Amino acid sequence: MIPLEIEHLSVRYGDTIALDDVCLRVEAGEVIALVGPSGSGKSTLAAAAMDLLPIEAIEQGVVRIEGTDIRTLPESRLQALRGGRVGIVFQEPATALNPALTIGSQIAEVLQLHSELSRAEIIAETLRLLTRVGLDLSPDIYPHALSGGQRQRVAIAMAIAARPPLLLADEPTASLDPIAQGEITALLLSLVRDGGMGLLIVTHDLALARRVADRIVALDQGRLTANAPSLTAPVPRAPRAGGEPLLVFDGVTRTYTAGRRHVAALSGISLSVARGETLAVIGASGSGKSTLARLALGLDGPDAGQVTIAGLDWASTRGADLRALRRHVQAVFQDPGASFDPRQSVAQIVAEPLHLLGKISAAERSERVAAALDQVGLSPGAGARLPQAFSGGQRQRISIARALILEPDLIVFDEALSALDPQLREEMVALLQRLQAELGLTYLFIAHDMDLVRRMADRVLVLRDGHSIATGPVASVLDAPRDPYLAALLASTE
Repeated sequence: MIPLEIEHLSVRYGDTIALDDVCLRVEAGEVIALVGPSGSGKSTLAAAAMDLLPIEAIEQGVVRIEGTDIRTLPESRLQALRGGRVGIVFQEPATALNPALTIGSQIAEVLQLHSELSRAEIIAETLRLLTRVGLDLSPDIYPHALSGGQRQRVAIAMAIAARPPLLLADEPTASLDPIAQGEITALLLSLVRDGGMGLLIVTHDLALARRVADRIVALDQGRLTANAPSLTAPVPRAPRAGGEPLLVFDGVTRTYTAGRRHVAALSGISLSVARGETLAVIGASGSGKSTLARLALGLDGPDAGQVTIAGLDWASTRGADLRALRRHVQAVFQDPGASFDPRQSVAQIVAEPLHLLGKISAAERSERVAAALDQVGLSPGAGARLPQAFSGGQRQRISIARALILEPDLIVFDEALSALDPQLREEMVALLQRLQAELGLTYLFIAHDMDLVRRMADRVLVLRDGHSIATGPVASVLDAPRDPYLAALLASTE
């Protein structure tokens, strides 16, 4: 049977057409890459393939899974189909995994719902699935103890647990470093080739699409087009001399407990980021990048060493001085949707950090929100709308406006541009470079995209298993890598 057939599918929201007469088929053992700019209809098509469109969507056409029109199925059959006959991998695993359950119990739940295995067989299959996706971890670990890449591997293990004939993957490697991207891509391809599974992969990574897909299907404004977007070569940033140190790590070590093991997320890290400078931090999943970001933001404390901002130690600063310190450091995360309250207006979201200023008037609050929105290219009228009314690129602009509203010295970007399509990424790079030049901002830029690192950073720090293995100007570190690990990391992006 054919895993997925879409015939003359049209979807609109009021007067807005999201999909227009789309026809698509995914055969058994076939990989189809669905590409297109933000707002082209990619996510709408993936949602329609699982009958997961919002209630306000008006839909026409037919979607068949293994020959069955899914719109004729009752909800109980649809629930059995999702996760059973169709595996789903979402872009952001942090919102797909339950933080209150261990990773083993979440994988086991899929097996309990969609298989007839005994309890002992489920335990054994859960361990096999963790190994299959490259995780040498105890099933008793909770998602918060894992890196973003590790969480995505757990999500993929859940998606393939019932051995479905069709896998829908919405940006499945967006949160992974280059080495992990290659490993996960190889895993997905092996599942397709060995098990005859069909794979529809939604991606903005054109290089990935061309490496893995049997066919590339491009969407533009809701319609299929024969012309796939083109790749553009990165323009390296001209290195600049920094000013006095702003962010300093001095011999920082941070150890976590994972199950019965003690894992050193960072070991003796020393670094300095000057005012007006951009330091990029790269490394494989689990190398310590996110831990370093949390320490820089004062969201966690080191077991040894010091983290200082403009000479103030996060660990020893208290009271009004601590509130003042927090005003000077802000963050922009990979998935803005996960950091927004969907019930709050954009104005409320952007104004959220203003509590650090104490009591301010409503007029000043409105002025600051309007100014922050204007800095990122959004009109003041955007403040009255809810975040779900905006595209992914616009939501990231809202995140940046929220980070700017306190006029910080340092902004930490944790994979903040990795989920954007090439066109939006270009716009965001230009925006961040303009803001840095105009406001004298300092950036700590955590990324796995080497093209972005070359575009954005003055210097780069390479982490491996919590250790610094290379640091220096971008060109000197990346153009002639001496360490085999760094060479492999760079080679996986070519």
